[in-house]
Amino acid sequence: MNLAGLLDRSRTHTTARVTEIDITGKRRDLTHAELTELAHDRARQLTAAGVRPGHLIGIRASNGLDWLAWDLAALVAGARLKAFADTTEIPDPGDFIAEHRLALLIADVPPTAPAVVRPDGVPEPGVVPPTATVVETDDIHSLVYSSGTSGRLKGLEISGRGTEYVINRFVEAFGVTARDRHLIFLPLANYQQRLSVYLCLWLGADLVLAPYQRVFQAVRTERPTFLIGPPVFYDTALQLSTKGQGAGSLGDFLGGHIRFLITGMAPIRRDTLDAFWAQGVPLLEAYGLTETGMVAWNSPGEHRVGTVGRLIDPDAVTFLDDGELVINRPAPLGRGYFDTDGDPAAAEVFQADGTILTGDYGRLDEDGFLTLIGRKKDVIALGSGRKVHPAEIEAAFTGIEGVSEIVVVATPQSNRLGAIVTATDPADPLLRGRIEKRIEETNATLDAHERVMSLVFSATPLRSDPAFMTANMKLSRDRAAAHFAAAVKEESAADGAAAPADFGAGR
Repeated sequence: MNLAGLLDRSRTHTTARVTEIDITGKRRDLTHAELTELAHDRARQLTAAGVRPGHLIGIRASNGLDWLAWDLAALVAGARLKAFADTTEIPDPGDFIAEHRLALLIADVPPTAPAVVRPDGVPEPGVVPPTATVVETDDIHSLVYSSGTSGRLKGLEISGRGTEYVINRFVEAFGVTARDRHLIFLPLANYQQRLSVYLCLWLGADLVLAPYQRVFQAVRTERPTFLIGPPVFYDTALQLSTKGQGAGSLGDFLGGHIRFLITGMAPIRRDTLDAFWAQGVPLLEAYGLTETGMVAWNSPGEHRVGTVGRLIDPDAVTFLDDGELVINRPAPLGRGYFDTDGDPAAAEVFQADGTILTGDYGRLDEDGFLTLIGRKKDVIALGSGRKVHPAEIEAAFTGIEGVSEIVVVATPQSNRLGAIVTATDPADPLLRGRIEKRIEETNATLDAHERVMSLVFSATPLRSDPAFMTANMKLSRDRAAAHFAAAVKEESAADGAAAPADFGAGR
């Protein structure tokens, strides 16, 4: 696959289709060839508006055919698309355009500035403002924003060569062909989704865009052969299919044509993985960052449940003494940051020699499968000076009957760990006591500094609550720790309220 030849190739696909489903369920679709012609029309409109190679075109819009058409039009015109999440606030479009030095802004906002165009609109001739910047670097394909576990936005320059590299390796590993049908429900502003778009357009595979609010209707009616989603999607799919067991198997619930499913973005419960495999639905963990591209994946032909798969480029990955993965490959997906909003950690990620620090700890087993231990920024430093990985401790409690989710956090007492637990049946008054007993038993098998010393129970899982998730669907441990501290304070202060389970500092 190469970006320069993408539209020449997609122009020949006269039967493969791209389908858009909006929030109301209304459908609109085009063949790949028709989408290509629309993109060329839009490219001519960009040129007439004054867009030149290297200009930045901003887009803030919902997923749809128009989003794709503008993306491809920018590619034809030699412009760079600067993608903003569809939740980005634009109080004054003119100021927004000047701030980001855009040539045009494609957005669902009132066209109060000449360079503002609605997603289905046409720009006026010669409206590019004098403040528009030109990106001279040839290998910058796009500019995107990402949000890490801190929730702080930072901009990332996306490499064209890195894009091609990741897609070509994916095709090799997963055997995607024109017979496949892919469903996207995450925002196109998330660059992973655009990789999937280019993949389908290159191969002539059908593509469906659906809002996340309608994803479970869409997956049954559109019958995809593969999709990519965060753990919460698979947890929810399993719960819904179990409730409707009379309607068929998990595979039937997902449309009946699934070849494989991919999850990443955050840790997934082992119980969920096992349940999918037990019902004959391959759910494959993968690992990557927008900065590097994919680092490891399980594939249909090579997989080990509970790991994130084999390294794609073993020679490009090394481990620091503390276990952090570092990547140095010829064509990483990201070239560097911009608009880091004062994040000091961002300056350390891209090293001068081309090495990229991932901030993730991991280890390889004897067969070369990678297991992630946790995030560097999530490490909890205890008052004793010991450091612990909360995800690794959570794994020790996996499999306790009655526990739907457990999140390990730092507590206001610097030498103790706490946990927020969601029971499988929060309404069962006896289940809490059984869970506390099993956690205390598991604690006895851990080193003293790894033990969870107090519990807070939550009626709902934090990993499915938007209040505790970052923009890229990862748990914010800072918010979880703040929630734990507030719950302890509230329960302790409440007259007659049951205090959080406390196992005592000496046990």
